[in-house]
Amino acid sequence: MINYIYNTTNSFGKVGDGMAQKSVAILLAVYEPREDWLIELLDSLNEQTYPNLTLYIRDDASPKYSFERLAEIVREHVTAFPYTLMQNETNLGSNQTFARLVTDAKDEHYIAFCDQDDVWLAKKIANTVALMEESPLLPTLVCSNVSVMDGDGEEIAPTIDSHRKRHVFLRGEGLAKELIYRNFVIGCTVIMERARALSYLPFPDCIVHDHYLAFRAAQDGALDYLEEPQMRYRVYGGNQTGVMTGVKTKEDYLKCRIRVFANRIEAFSSVSAIPELKLAQEWCHARMRNFNREKGGFRALWSLRHVNRVTSLFELFGLRFPNFLFRFAVRLIAKGKI
Repeated sequence: MINYIYNTTNSFGKVGDGMAQKSVAILLAVYEPREDWLIELLDSLNEQTYPNLTLYIRDDASPKYSFERLAEIVREHVTAFPYTLMQNETNLGSNQTFARLVTDAKDEHYIAFCDQDDVWLAKKIANTVALMEESPLLPTLVCSNVSVMDGDGEEIAPTIDSHRKRHVFLRGEGLAKELIYRNFVIGCTVIMERARALSYLPFPDCIVHDHYLAFRAAQDGALDYLEEPQMRYRVYGGNQTGVMTGVKTKEDYLKCRIRVFANRIEAFSSVSAIPELKLAQEWCHARMRNFNREKGGFRALWSLRHVNRVTSLFELFGLRFPNFLFRFAVRLIAKGKI
């Protein structure tokens, strides 16, 4: 049975003309949260200056962290606006939990996605809504930069693009082709119309939901972003995404990098016919042939190295390294040294 708790006891007295501003639903997926980090997040949500907010929280059937304790924490730390707290009957994973949250947020105009371990700046929602409504690009999706902190809350980089050199934000139309190979949209900074996100359901399990949403939104119009960080993004060992996440061996690389990308291209191709996807499919095939040391595989990937030069060169040569040297290269890439 799914549990529901509705906060109806507070007056929600935020400064501003809440009735005149479009409603925003903050969508928070929770699973086995670290309590001190969750409290930091909830406190930062509670300090948002935007006046027309509702928080939708869905626990993904956490086996150890009790739902009753979660309810207690939320009740204590979310006092400035209404919330709805729910629990999945079984563990669905983050993609499908966020999909349910999109459905949960009935009658809301905008949705903003939220992770359980970050800290939002007070004007995050106000600033991203303002860009959504005032940008001359008329964007279908807005995101923002973030500052980066470690597990102890200490800042390690003022922006994500200074922390990850390959992270380059883009704005404008026609960006779907740029999102085939990499995702510059940070999911916990996204704001978009709820009706648009609803039209993109179901979310495929083979692509992180923010990447899929960014690709679909880029097909439908322009993307825009705020250059100034709007939140503090926590980077630590348990993060779901990141370069070389889960890769320790060459077989891991096959599973986590080559096959995951092939599944992504298949999913994108099911909703899009942009010509760049055909080239991506050819590159996928060449990568697999090269990994398997098939005859002509090296030559095929070399001829397509322009598709993604860094990845192609790593696979052409790095996958032929001795295992100890391969692991060393993976660690350097994960740390952004390569």
